Amino acid sequence: MKNLGIAVVVLGLIGNLALAQGQTRTLTVSLSTTAGAPIPVAFSLLQLRDAIGAEFPIQWSSLQVRSGTAELPYQIDDLDGNGRISAGDEIAFLAPGPVTITVSDQAGTAPSYPAALQTTPSADGATVIRSQGQVGFTAEVSKQGLVRITGLGTTQALLADELGNLRVSGFPASTFWKDKNLGSHEEKTTLDGMSLQSLKVLPAGPVRVAVVARYTSPLWVGLEQTVVSRVYASGAVEVSNTVTFRGYSDLMKLEHQATRLVVEADPDALHITPLFRRLALADYAKQTPAQYFAERGALKNVGGKSYVAFKATDNLKPSFWGATYIFASPEAWRTNYSPKLQTGVAEIAYGTPPLASDYNAFVAGNQWQFESQEFRTGIFKWLPDELKNVEATKTLFNNPNPWVSHFYPGDSVSWHFLYDAYRAPNTEAAIAYLERRAADLASIRLSR
Repeated sequence: MKNLGIAVVVLGLIGNLALAQGQTRTLTVSLSTTAGAPIPVAFSLLQLRDAIGAEFPIQWSSLQVRSGTAELPYQIDDLDGNGRISAGDEIAFLAPGPVTITVSDQAGTAPSYPAALQTTPSADGATVIRSQGQVGFTAEVSKQGLVRITGLGTTQALLADELGNLRVSGFPASTFWKDKNLGSHEEKTTLDGMSLQSLKVLPAGPVRVAVVARYTSPLWVGLEQTVVSRVYASGAVEVSNTVTFRGYSDLMKLEHQATRLVVEADPDALHITPLFRRLALADYAKQTPAQYFAERGALKNVGGKSYVAFKATDNLKPSFWGATYIFASPEAWRTNYSPKLQTGVAEIAYGTPPLASDYNAFVAGNQWQFESQEFRTGIFKWLPDELKNVEATKTLFNNPNPWVSHFYPGDSVSWHFLYDAYRAPNTEAAIAYLERRAADLASIRLSR
């Protein structure tokens, strides 16, 4: 009994000492960096809170981010604009390798880091963003709220435009829910048909500049768009594009877009993508995607793997309609790249999207298009008559005509891409870099 009493006293002292010193919890961010470039990493504070445990009283001023023994600069952006630390805010850092995030239940002194970017207003109402770290990387936030990439290294020219532009078409006066009447058709984009409700360019930090733009549609009542763009000092722009429905809408198109990648700087730039897992143009021609592009001189082998590569301004004489490709499976990345400038900009997904099991689900979900120098991802439900007699696609015509997507109050659709400005000495090197870069982005995991 005597020994037990001593043990109880010692444990009590240890517990009081631990309480006085505070408790800490550590999260691990696992990722690969096989492309040789730091990875832009961001998590909402809600994600951190859930991973740490809701019962732990986090003091956000105590937060530390490290890669190995090195302290990493980080920033917390007030994305929801409420002026305080909250669930919708984001922490961001550039990771050279696996990272640990440590927090305490005791308040600390929040670190201060110099800004890695500079923002200045332009005469046309835009905000110019210049990286202090990546030489020659510049971007602009237009007065309409969308980001464009305007330079990398010695190439100071438009490299990507209208990141997050929304294309929406459908029947804004539809009473289909009542009497099956769709009414007249309209087609608009963010820039020519949405009303900008608010635009906030947040202060430059040690990692990035965050931009929050919110829009409403005057035509489709209750349709709202929020574009959050994060311009990283490393030369990349992360874009989240979310459409929320607060009313009923009948739509034929709902697509995220990026425009004029690299072709303004070099009209001979190439369009490159992994070989599609599904392509309606090839099915119509009774070919595989590899056969379809090989016949057009647009198939390239790199490292024993086939890729699609062609001059971006060449539409390749498609089997039907005018889009270079349409009803194509979304892959992990696609890019426009200039061998002459040794410069490219890629649209990279955070993992290869799953492929729908049949054409009905495929057409009703995200698909890829490349048309009018626009990278489009999303819903496209107009059906060409050429597909009526194709075995793989003929069941599409069992659907009503027009075959609309019905959206109800509370529905939402979102897209998330990284637009990566990069340099590579040749096409083969660009492809190798993007395969590794896409794998690196897909590898990001947060755990405790």
